[in-house]
Amino acid sequence: MNMRHHLGPLLVVAGLLAAGAAGAELTAQQVLDKTLALQDQVQDYTAKCTLRANVPGQDLPERHFTVYYKQPDNVRIVSNEVVFVPREALTLGSLRRHLTDNAEVSMAGVGSIGQYPLYCIKFKPKEDSANRVLVWIRGDYLFPTKTEIWRGITRLVSIEWTFAWIDGKYWMPTSIVATIPSGILSDEGPATISLSWRDYKVNTGLSDEMFRDKGRG
Repeated sequence: MNMRHHLGPLLVVAGLLAAGAAGAELTAQQVLDKTLALQDQVQDYTAKCTLRANVPGQDLPERHFTVYYKQPDNVRIVSNEVVFVPREALTLGSLRRHLTDNAEVSMAGVGSIGQYPLYCIKFKPKEDSANRVLVWIRGDYLFPTKTEIWRGITRLVSIEWTFAWIDGKYWMPTSIVATIPSGILSDEGPATISLSWRDYKVNTGLSDEMFRDKGRG
């Protein structure tokens, strides 16, 4: 067993956690700052993606594409098929956008996942009519594991995230599964949309020109 491989992810997070006293409770903003610091290590990435949608009453084919991403929010999709996918799904989540669109963050609760804390962060919108967002962040590697978006008492979507340790350096998403309640995309039942990544190349120095010239295949 390669112990260095298994310890690597925890060692990266340890430096961020060391800033607080042992056993000290973190505020919502402190958790977010640590998560964003890890995300900022990824300046760009390339990956192969598969998109699957299961919507009752509709026959939607599986889609395959290559995604190119560069900080802060440049995204390019290359595919022989028509692909519609939310930009936020390809930009390592949307924590920065939530921070911009919402005035306040607070700790909704702290649970546990194994021996580590599981933080539930609430984003309070500036306007009562805006969506409310809950994000659960794992305490072991400080990345989201679940996101829920609410409008009033209605949950619009629930998203489950899975991450993996890539190249012995970076936490990257390998899959997300979004569940949309009945009545939003279909009256026949809930819908699910899943997106998976593979064959990552991280921090290869993608040029800005690549994202300006969208006509190239």
